[in-house]
Amino acid sequence: MIRTQRIRPTLRALCGGAVALLAGVATAAAQEPTPEAIVDAMEKVSGTHAGKRRSGAKGVCAAGEFVSTGAGARLTKASLLQPGARVPVTARFSNGGGNPRAPDNAPAVRGMSLAFALPGGDSFEMVMINAPAFGASTLPSFMKLLESRAPDPTTGQPDPQRIAAADRENPEWAVQPNYLRANSPPSSYATAPYFSVNSFVFQNAAGEKRHVRWTFEPVAGRAVLTPEERAARGADFLQDELRGRVGRAPAEWRMMVVLPREGDPLLSATAIWPADREQVEVGLLRITSVTPAGQPGECDPMMFNPTLLPAGIEPSDDPMLNIRAPAYAVSLSRRLQ
Repeated sequence: MIRTQRIRPTLRALCGGAVALLAGVATAAAQEPTPEAIVDAMEKVSGTHAGKRRSGAKGVCAAGEFVSTGAGARLTKASLLQPGARVPVTARFSNGGGNPRAPDNAPAVRGMSLAFALPGGDSFEMVMINAPAFGASTLPSFMKLLESRAPDPTTGQPDPQRIAAADRENPEWAVQPNYLRANSPPSSYATAPYFSVNSFVFQNAAGEKRHVRWTFEPVAGRAVLTPEERAARGADFLQDELRGRVGRAPAEWRMMVVLPREGDPLLSATAIWPADREQVEVGLLRITSVTPAGQPGECDPMMFNPTLLPAGIEPSDDPMLNIRAPAYAVSLSRRLQ
């Protein structure tokens, strides 16, 4: 019975977006990688680990609430951002990639996924990372990125020369790693900002539409590890640090909606919008509990579908956004086997 109850939100997510997107992907041009091919390529890079996600394999569940400031109501009719809105949130914090033992002190992606329990059966889920850019902007480019990182069958290790050659041919791949190198690993999941990376379309009550992105800024401030702290804390501290922190006081983030100017790239997940773009503070995320170590969490069977959106928010045509739900569905089916 417990297992059935936990999987029910995932089935709802699948019905809410993944099935339709799978149909769309099936009719795409032949050269476009399928969701299955993408997950296959991810498995070649990180291996397969029973019961683990193919991306963000190392993670922890949490819960809290979201409180709207009301300032987002002029941008969207989404219930979450209306004045007085206050809703429960299920969250997951993670390390990027498919390695469930990914080191916490490495300069790699951190993630925050959210599922909002909206009134009236409406749904809203988010998937964000602590860098304002994704690894690639198109599906073929993403596949080439993964294939270049796959271990050589003879050595069992990635081929540095093959990686270097592929990187030279695909300069957009450098945007995310350059950002991560310039910004040391966060000292806590709670001191990292999280970015939507993809753009979405807000529609307000007057029917006006505009593209946006969003950022969750930590109320505690952005804080990173010094080289000495990276060595001292080791490879496995983030989850316990978050438990201890939330045990003392909630971890909080301000949700900022970012508005582009004319000419800003709207459909490229590797394009970082300039820092001077208008931002509207639309709410406060407050994490109040973290799943104890060694215990299953409410988020474990959830897929977190970033195209599961409420009325007033639509996905953009960014290809790296619209492949997520069908690829996540493939990953989910494999980890539940």
